[in-house]
Amino acid sequence: MASEVVPEQMESEVVKLKTCLENIHKVIRKANDILCSISQPSVCSEVLLSAQGTAYILGVAEVYRVSKRVEGGMKTLHIASETLQHCLKDIDLAWNNLQAFLSLCPSVLHMLPPEQSLSCEVSSPELESTPHPDHSCGVCLMEVPDDTLDTSENREQLLMHQGHPYHVSCANFWLNCVDTELPSSSCQQTSDLCTKPLEPTECPGLKSLLEGAS
Repeated sequence: MASEVVPEQMESEVVKLKTCLENIHKVIRKANDILCSISQPSVCSEVLLSAQGTAYILGVAEVYRVSKRVEGGMKTLHIASETLQHCLKDIDLAWNNLQAFLSLCPSVLHMLPPEQSLSCEVSSPELESTPHPDHSCGVCLMEVPDDTLDTSENREQLLMHQGHPYHVSCANFWLNCVDTELPSSSCQQTSDLCTKPLEPTECPGLKSLLEGAS
């Protein structure tokens, strides 16, 4: 049975999630700034249709997906934070603005994952018990079902570090855009914390995303 999350632990998780969401907003806002700086629509379309431009936008979409996972993790742990909700609204606004820019290039817009695939619903919102931390992503705190952990088809989407699961895109985003060490959930009862850097794995578009945002 999972242990109850005490206020101090929850506060620590809120601080971590706030840091994560602020950096997600920074990445998406930077993408908006880049596209806004291109005055000619034809040039903007040419940039977006290039291999690097398309990879960049798909990378930004993957970062946005992390924000939706964070939102799912908040629902899972029943985290009601006005600060985090404000961060999520800022991210959604920036993402909607980005999609407006992409309307200049419909073929790229259609390459983005559908909205339903970006949304991360809580699988069992009716459960009152706190999910076991060893079954939750250490970044977004969203629960990773046991059948996902045991399914080889989905295993490529996850990585294990010091016995704790992480979504690959969540881990890549954290390591490349937030900190060089993966976070551990403060809800864990073990003292086995993340103390050694983990090399980020390849995530489509992430390298060009970082180069473009620098």
